[in-house]
Order: sequence, then structure tokens, then C-alpha cells
Amino acid sequence: MTGLYVHVPFCLSKCGYCAFYSMVPTPASIEAYLDKLEDELRDEVTGSGDNDIRTLFIGGGNPTAIGAGSLDRLLRTLRCAVPETSLEEWTVETNPETLTDETAAVLREIPGLRLSMGLQRLQDGELVVLERRGNVSTGREAIKRALSLTNRVGVDLILGVPGCPSLARDLEALVSEFPIEHVSAYFLTLEEGTPLEERVGSGRFPDPADVGPEELFEVEDVLAAAGFEHYEISNFARPGGRCRHNMNYWHSGEYIGVGPAAVGTRSGVRLSKPPDLASWLRGMAGETETLAAGDIFREAVMLRLRLVSDGLDLEWLAGRFGSPSKSFHEAIDEQCIAGMLHRSGSTITLTRQGIAVANRVISSLF
Repeated sequence: MTGLYVHVPFCLSKCGYCAFYSMVPTPASIEAYLDKLEDELRDEVTGSGDNDIRTLFIGGGNPTAIGAGSLDRLLRTLRCAVPETSLEEWTVETNPETLTDETAAVLREIPGLRLSMGLQRLQDGELVVLERRGNVSTGREAIKRALSLTNRVGVDLILGVPGCPSLARDLEALVSEFPIEHVSAYFLTLEEGTPLEERVGSGRFPDPADVGPEELFEVEDVLAAAGFEHYEISNFARPGGRCRHNMNYWHSGEYIGVGPAAVGTRSGVRLSKPPDLASWLRGMAGETETLAAGDIFREAVMLRLRLVSDGLDLEWLAGRFGSPSKSFHEAIDEQCIAGMLHRSGSTITLTRQGIAVANRVISSLF
């Protein structure tokens, strides 16, 4: 299968920790973006004859920040470019403050809609720390509005915010009150060139790297009790609620990326579009990388091990890439003895101890 990712590079404001490419929209910039996107979709999707696109993910930025009229045009453009008969999943990201009655009315027309809402934290003071717009009340109203559109609603959260207590108890109350299907919970990290990096470097904010993994495990316990599966290091879903688009990434599937800063990978070639609206509008070529066999192997191992429920099947790996080296198997054995990996038959998975240092464990295998 093939996935299609559409990057909408607009947000009403820029959070200090965010490194995703975005800008504050104007009517002119939105119109120019939509005009160019139609051309790009015609060249890379419609004109390519690829009718095997199964999942469509509209991310950003904040796609609903462009307003109801422009969002309607965007969705109509995509429905013309991608045969709806092949689509298994539409995902649209949104922030609570821009999921209005007007944008919700536009989204209501999408069959099988899946909404991913950026709540980030569940206390007003913690949202202020992260420089987020809106408040918890806005988030609750947006969840109600989202659930009136679809039963496929997920929320995104940020863990490991220095000075903030665990959000696990508030999350327990949230999933008890609302039938949320999916939770993504990522640790706050320092990204190069962000205001947060400058604040940490000048000593005005604690380093998030010094925060331990405990909040993730508290969230895991709360969600497990509520019937969620911890299926990927940072993702939890009720039965049947996994994000199919992201599962395609983690299964090393092919995907097309359109819009500024979007990334796609097909036939071993990765194409990154210019992370700048003006450059993208001018048709500037993005960066192209031909992945070496070793890179594809290492990436496949890393992505499969992130799937903490499914893990990495060594028989599949050998069938796909040939038998791995003796040193690779020895490294797996060492991590199993250390309690970081668990082996069941031909499948290896990260243990809870291994999840806490997953990057280090995975790197040790190569």
C-alpha cells in the first residue's frame, strides 16, 4: 500500500518547542499554497497513475487554521486527486481552538474521518508553560465537537515537561469521560533553532533531557486499565484504533509527501520538499536521498522494534534482507540477557526497561 501525507504549513502561532515548519497564514499565502498543491498532486499522484493510496494524512502545522472555506477547497482537491474507493483512512490534525462549528461542518463530509487533536497538556498552567493557545475548557469543547463528527478521535500529548506533574490522573479522567480512540504521547525534546533550545541554553528553563521516563509508564498503566493497547512506544489505541497511516511508516511502507517540508519514500528513494513556503512555491527541488541497503535494513529494525506489541520478527527480517550478521544476533542476545529485549520464538520486543532507553538499545544492535 501507499500512504499520502499532506503538509499544511500554517499555524495561528508558533510554540517555543516546535520545529515543524509552519507560519502564520494570510489569505494570499493560503491561496498560493492551495494553487501550488493542486499542481503538485497532479504531478505526483493523479498524473503518476498511482491508485493504490490507502491512507491520507493531513498534518502540519494546523490544517484547520486555514479556515472553513480554504479547508473545503483543500479537501475537494484531495478527493479529486485520490480515488476514494481505495482509501481506508482519512486523518486530519487539528488544534482545539480552530475546530469551530464552521470547520467541523466541512470535515463532516469526509467518509471514515479520523481526527487527531493537539491537546498537549491537561492543565491550564502547563499549557502556558508550553506557550499553547487556548485552555483545557477549549480542549474539552473541541473533543465534544470532534466526537459529534466521528468516533475516530485521538489526542496528542507532551510528556516530560520540567516542573509539571504527571498528567496520568487527568488523562484517566479524560478517557473515562470521552470515548477517545487513540492517544499519542511524546516526550518534550530540544529541537535545534527553537526558542526553547535558547531558553534552556541560557539557563532560563530546565533541560527536558533530565526528566526520566516515569510519566510514560504512568500513562501506560492508566490507559491499559481503560482498555488501550500500547502498540508503539509513543502510541496507544483502543481495539481496532491503531493509526493505519503511521502503521505503514513503521512497516517500512511507501508514502508520498506533498506540501513544503513534506517527506516521501518510494522505491528506496527519499524525497524531502523544501521546508520553506516561498521556495516550494517557486518549484525549488527538494533533497533526494537514495537509501543504501544497509540504511534500509537498520531503519526496518528500528521501526519494527518501536512497535512494542508486535516487535521484530527475525524470520521476516531474514526473508526480507537475508540472514543478519553473527554480531547482530550476538547483540540481540546481550540485550535479552540485560533485560532490555524479550525473545518469544522468532520475535523480539522491547521490555519496559528497554523502552526507557529504546534509542540506546536499538543503536547497540548495529
